[in-house]
Amino acid sequence: MIIEKSLDGFRATVPCKINLFLEVLGKRDDGYHSLDTVMMAVSLVDELEITQRTDDQLALSVEFPEGFGQPLAECDFAWRIPADSSNLIIKALDRLRNLLGKSNAGANVRLIKRIPAMAGLGGGSADAAAALALGVALWGSASDFEIAKTIASGLGSDVNFFLEGQKDGFWLARCTKRGEEIGPLACLEPLHFVIVHPPIGCGTAEVFKALGPISWQDKPETPENLLKSLELGGKSQSHWGVFNRLETAAMWTTDWIDKTRKRIDRYNHRGQCMTGSGSARFCLCTTRDQAEKIVSELQTNGGVRAYYAESWQSSGIEEQINRIRNES
Repeated sequence: MIIEKSLDGFRATVPCKINLFLEVLGKRDDGYHSLDTVMMAVSLVDELEITQRTDDQLALSVEFPEGFGQPLAECDFAWRIPADSSNLIIKALDRLRNLLGKSNAGANVRLIKRIPAMAGLGGGSADAAAALALGVALWGSASDFEIAKTIASGLGSDVNFFLEGQKDGFWLARCTKRGEEIGPLACLEPLHFVIVHPPIGCGTAEVFKALGPISWQDKPETPENLLKSLELGGKSQSHWGVFNRLETAAMWTTDWIDKTRKRIDRYNHRGQCMTGSGSARFCLCTTRDQAEKIVSELQTNGGVRAYYAESWQSSGIEEQINRIRNES
């Protein structure tokens, strides 16, 4: 994400993520699943702004810019974003202020929403991570970033990635355990993607339930082919080895997983895959022009959302907070 000072507070531009690789290794004693996943932040973004209140209330408003917020069908819940205490933004800020010893502090939060929900793009987790970063900027100091990372691991499996997954400017990491153990990876050059989201989402719990007993634990898939392609960058001419163990399970929840796959497969790409627990898919393209052409055609044909996105670049969050605090 990119954090900036605003007139009365702080704001963040918040990328979503795609899972270039996702293997499920087994179910843990705490009910979660152990994962091996490679995540990359990409440039389909939300915006979050936070300002101080004079009371102790945490108030969230949700807005949609032009071209976003309209459902594609009656069953389309992509833009049903709660603005109450069930939203991870409010949960993150409440836990942060309590651990900072500022339980009486309040804030107004404005969310401009472009990342669809129930898509596997990590929009809720990304917004929670941004709330933690902005909360530290508003109420704490850069040294409190460690508290934010601890809170993140208790909020969701993807939240820590948006706080810790940067290396040499790119946000790309191999994430293990529940997804909260972050190992940043190098990326040689920007990558170009098409993201496609159908008019029905996937519930994470429902998809994992459909996964059933995990029978591949002795021989899980590994991301070695993908990592090799990342090392080669533009020199890699083959498909990049993108993979998602949850894809077959998601197909049991909606036929849109396969319908979207077939739409994308009409195009020449370097690999396509579902992201997270679905229902969004992505394909990796050779150039921005190629990706934007595919997006235009998919939008013209209708029935799905299509976005161009490229790999996200920014400095680390702790570095950004330090800079902002020094400028204040």
